[in-house]
Amino acid sequence: MSQLPETPLTNRPKMHTGVPSSLATAQRWVLRGVAVADAPCGLWFLEAVAVRTSTTPDEPVDATVEELIARGFLVDTAAGLRLASIALRDDVLRDTPASVRQALREAAAEVLADAGRPAQAARQLLRVLPAVSRSARALATRLAADPAVGPSLAADLLLAAPAPGPADERLAWLVDVADNLYLAGRVDETLRMLHREVAADRYGPRQRAMLLGRLGAYYATQRPSLSLTYLGRALNQELDAAGRSWTLTMLASQAARFGHPDAAELVAAAERAHERSPSPGGGIRLALANASRATATGDLPRAARILREVDAGEPAARTQAIFLRVDRVANQIALGRYVDAATALDGVAGEIDTLGAVAQPLVTALDCVLRLSTGELAEAEARARARLALTGRGGALPAQARVDLLATVVEVLLRRGEVAAARELLADERPVVGWPDDMQWFRLGCAAAGDPEPGRHAALLGAAFAMPDRSMAPLLLVPHHGPRLVRAALALGDRQRAEILADHLKRAAGLANNALWRGVAHQVDGLLTDDPPALRAAVRLLRTTSARPALADALHDLARSPGLPPAEAPGLLAECAAMYTRMGAGVAGDGTREPDGTTGDDARRPAVAALTPAEVRVAELLAVGMTKQEAARDLFVSFHTVDTHLRSIYAKLGVHNRVELALVWESRDEG
Repeated sequence: MSQLPETPLTNRPKMHTGVPSSLATAQRWVLRGVAVADAPCGLWFLEAVAVRTSTTPDEPVDATVEELIARGFLVDTAAGLRLASIALRDDVLRDTPASVRQALREAAAEVLADAGRPAQAARQLLRVLPAVSRSARALATRLAADPAVGPSLAADLLLAAPAPGPADERLAWLVDVADNLYLAGRVDETLRMLHREVAADRYGPRQRAMLLGRLGAYYATQRPSLSLTYLGRALNQELDAAGRSWTLTMLASQAARFGHPDAAELVAAAERAHERSPSPGGGIRLALANASRATATGDLPRAARILREVDAGEPAARTQAIFLRVDRVANQIALGRYVDAATALDGVAGEIDTLGAVAQPLVTALDCVLRLSTGELAEAEARARARLALTGRGGALPAQARVDLLATVVEVLLRRGEVAAARELLADERPVVGWPDDMQWFRLGCAAAGDPEPGRHAALLGAAFAMPDRSMAPLLLVPHHGPRLVRAALALGDRQRAEILADHLKRAAGLANNALWRGVAHQVDGLLTDDPPALRAAVRLLRTTSARPALADALHDLARSPGLPPAEAPGLLAECAAMYTRMGAGVAGDGTREPDGTTGDDARRPAVAALTPAEVRVAELLAVGMTKQEAARDLFVSFHTVDTHLRSIYAKLGVHNRVELALVWESRDEG
């Protein structure tokens, strides 16, 4: 039936807030149907609910609706019909007997489910569960498995319905609830429920193993050691072929991620078990395991191929699909494919409601990593602080994500020169001693390595230094972290550790064979040998990438190299200072100032040389008084392009307005 025209505002009758007793039965029924809908609805919805409830209104629904609109009880909007006010809606629902309200909601859920609106149908059922018919309970189970129904809503549906009585049925229900709670980010609730079931000891060895395996899977982002412990205990239980396959593939994926020394053997055993008895999502878990093993050895291209070939559309793989997407993004960031990574992150963020909120903090942490890698320091800090603030107000945050977000804040503070503030944040952090839990502290150790006095953070640096020996994955995520750790090891007098880290990075560069990692390899080689040609090669390669902090750090290292001709240092220092300033960092990126004696106009003159030819043309026109619009017309470029160049010019020259630009431009050839 076609949409009724919306009543003009000037002609609308007075809106009612009560339910007059004089209303006809058909009118009262329509008001109840619209009130139960919980959102603007169409005539088709009311007519379908009437059929479901075997209701035969005295008049056609559309005629009744028109009369209610004319009398001011209903409003017809572009979205559909709604009651004239919230107060009227409340009055209508109070006027509706509980049994009638329940029947209407149950019918509404069935209508919405048939119309392809599972999330709305699920919300209707939640209003009346568990007191519904057997068919409605079956609908709740069906909706909970629908990918379009978010995990949190699915878990609530399953929890609202009575738990099955038989042990096997109860266990299957429990696993479904746990999977959805976990995906919804309600991890603590998931772990408490599973621990209660294990303690109740109401199942046999096979079922107990399934519960222990789930505990192991869900501890992965909280306590890796407990994850491996529970999965190992599950594997030692009496398992059927399917249960053994599930447990082995899960254990293999976690062991590979954490750099377990027996990861290769575990993956091989898991592949054999999966071939004999495929388990739901087992193929994705094996792919994640093999990709993690490749990344652990520095083979980022191989990891990319493995992750790219996986089919994430398998319905049974819902629990693993989000982690596959996260690993793909991490791989793109590590390879320096920042545009692809940003696009993928946007896609994952748009699917969070259906993929699972458990990934939200992981996605935020990766977004911060991406922004740190490209020099968007202020944006990275703002996002990290916002997520940490949500945690402070009671939000859930996995331990790994919390430490990674804190590392972002610490790194930005140190680069901005706010050393005391960074040290204050680090003072309360005590890294867990021992593998694999110490892996979670790697990025915080990398951030602490940027302190002008890295020796203050010996425990954090120790965890960071040792990690690449087990897995290179954390080291490869942020390109400038490798040289930073090498620099810190040299500052602490640990040349052997610096050489080991450099070997790891050079091996990864050989496998990746792209400008980003070849540049990093030349940079660490130059740091170890004080060799300006190696650092020049690093700068040349990094200029072709979007890794601005890595380039700025390489420029800084080259300028400080003992073998560099003294005349070259000021220009290099001015360029890297301009880059640090443009990123919102301190003059040297770590809050320290170079003792080169350049100040004021003397420091600006070398910075002029750092302008690109396009920036020089823009600066010349604006310095003589042209507007940005006039400069754009003169140069045959867009206004946006001129504006972008102007921001870069201001940052490089250290000026804040046109007057300062004109003064610097006039004096650039003086002296």
